[in-house]
Amino acid sequence: MEATLDEQDYQVIADKVLQQIRKEYDLVPKQYEPMLINLKEFRHKYGHDKSPAWLKLYLLPKMPGVYGLNAGKGHPVRIDVGKATRWLAQREDKIDWNKSLPQ
Repeated sequence: MEATLDEQDYQVIADKVLQQIRKEYDLVPKQYEPMLINLKEFRHKYGHDKSPAWLKLYLLPKMPGVYGLNAGKGHPVRIDVGKATRWLAQREDKIDWNKSLPQ
């Protein structure tokens, strides 16, 4: 006797196995580990080589995953690459990259 399984059968089996594993081993979901880079790296890779002052004024306050922006002098700005690049990908064409700094 030969049994044939379709994709739905495989999914049912996989779900049952996962339920058993969770019950047996008390698994918890993985925590998100952000990959942080500094402002210098960010501006060269993703910021169109705009000045740090330009990025701090126009871009970073709106962007998610930015840490230490208003922490004061001597505190580094750190940017979560994952959050920042997803945000930028959705808005890249809407950003006025030619906007000049106020005098």
